Amino acid sequence: MSLLLAFSFAVSASAQNVVTQHNDAARTGADLGETELTPANVKGRLGKLFSLPVDGQIYAQPLIVNGVTVPGKGIHNVVYVATMKNNVYAFDADRPDEDCPLWKRNLGKPVPYQLIPWNWGSLRGQYNIKPFIGITSTPVIEQGSGRMWVVAKTMISEEDLRYYLYCLDIRSGAILATSPVIQSGDGPDKLEAKTALQRPGLLRANGLIYLAFGSHQDGGYYHGWLVAFNEDTLEQKYVFCTTPGDQSGEGGIWQAGNGPAADEQGNIYVMTGNGEFDADRDVVNPKYGSSFVKLTAQLKVSGWFTPSNYKKLSHDDIDIGSSGPMLLPNSNQLVGGGKQGWFYLLNRDNMGRLQPKHSTAPALQVFHVSSHWTLTWISWLFPVLGYHHIHGAPVYWNSAERGPLVFVWPEETPLKAYKYDPVTYFRRKPVMTGPKAPPGMPGGFLSISANGNRSGLLWAASPLNQDALVQVVRGNLRVFDANSLEQLWSTEKNTPEDIFSFAKNCPPTIANGKVYLATFSDKLIVYGLLPVPSPVPSWTTSGKPIRKGKGHGRVKM
Repeated sequence: MSLLLAFSFAVSASAQNVVTQHNDAARTGADLGETELTPANVKGRLGKLFSLPVDGQIYAQPLIVNGVTVPGKGIHNVVYVATMKNNVYAFDADRPDEDCPLWKRNLGKPVPYQLIPWNWGSLRGQYNIKPFIGITSTPVIEQGSGRMWVVAKTMISEEDLRYYLYCLDIRSGAILATSPVIQSGDGPDKLEAKTALQRPGLLRANGLIYLAFGSHQDGGYYHGWLVAFNEDTLEQKYVFCTTPGDQSGEGGIWQAGNGPAADEQGNIYVMTGNGEFDADRDVVNPKYGSSFVKLTAQLKVSGWFTPSNYKKLSHDDIDIGSSGPMLLPNSNQLVGGGKQGWFYLLNRDNMGRLQPKHSTAPALQVFHVSSHWTLTWISWLFPVLGYHHIHGAPVYWNSAERGPLVFVWPEETPLKAYKYDPVTYFRRKPVMTGPKAPPGMPGGFLSISANGNRSGLLWAASPLNQDALVQVVRGNLRVFDANSLEQLWSTEKNTPEDIFSFAKNCPPTIANGKVYLATFSDKLIVYGLLPVPSPVPSWTTSGKPIRKGKGHGRVKM
């Protein structure tokens, strides 16, 4: 039975909605309808407007829907926030509401971090996620029907951990549907909540909701999974396992929270982590570790690309799964990169399969975008710690001044902008560079706002000056002119009193003249343009103000 809801939205023609991770199914990270925020006014007027309290860390990117009729509370532009304590909130996006929030929905008891499988890092107390694991992925919204889909990891008991997919009414928070317990397979191929982490943002395409799964710090036996559910009934329809047939083939899909991408034909694209690969040999149980994979709507593999050095990528844990794919507009190409710090530009219509050694082809381009490997005693023992990973996915903007640009900010590397052309591909030398990312993980997480091809602003969330791999550290929000990478504003320099904890792997959301920043400080912070200061009057010696202008000179004192 369809759960479509009929209701209307009172939305101005220019209002912008953000209903999925990184703005669209191509994952470009761009809001191209921003008319209020410009390079000219953010430099002098941007500031903190207010913050909204929540219970739990925010890993999910905030989402925006304008003109929502909330029962008993009128029409609001709404920002939706999900937390690691399995709470979903709806707040007025423009101001703190007297009954803040508009509504709140809890989706079960979250999982304490101590219950996830141990690996070498967690044995030393080094957990990437703590203290709770609940809603880790960015939900997805279908504005026309007023539905939101969200995944929560819940604890029934210490031995019974479960994942559920929920469909919520965005007006009231009511639960419209709940999936059965999410699981698949048995024996060595089993998908189960104890070992699986549903980190990537949700994807809505083809009348389905797609969920991708990786692992908790490579702990326990696990595989990468992509699972599709009917968006109306939440019936599980299709399943893809990246590394079937072994106890732990690994190959997780985590992408630092970036969602699977989808093209206009409904094909799905993911990047996998370290794991087994033998797709060029095994036709019964092909394995796609350290690979780009293209799938049909029904999750059948229709293409893949695997770098020639896949064994090293998996063995040294420098796989390509640490970031997500971005589909480049007005082309049949995609770009993505991972822990080794390389960009791979691929033809979506001919992914190329296994790359021969000592060859760029069948990739269109392969080139380094992060700073070179750092040799220390610890990186000599653990090579993965010497590479400067790409975690924040690239973002795209077609500038009237400079043409198509792709921005990326890897770890311990300067912010970079690359010129792109679908015929001549990337200019390998960046056309612009900005400041260097803070020490350690994870680099910068980017979003673009612009008025079409003009007034481009590049927004970046990052740690202030510490490694955020396993620690909660202070964060920094910065904004750059997207045509020059001149830094226009930052919380560090312009609002140093604004102290908050960095929300790892979560880009800022920009819509309708405001910037919504997730934090690990149990709050969402909202930035925007502050009022124009009133002019300071000049005073005569008699104490009476006079106006400056024609016919009036400065009073000589």
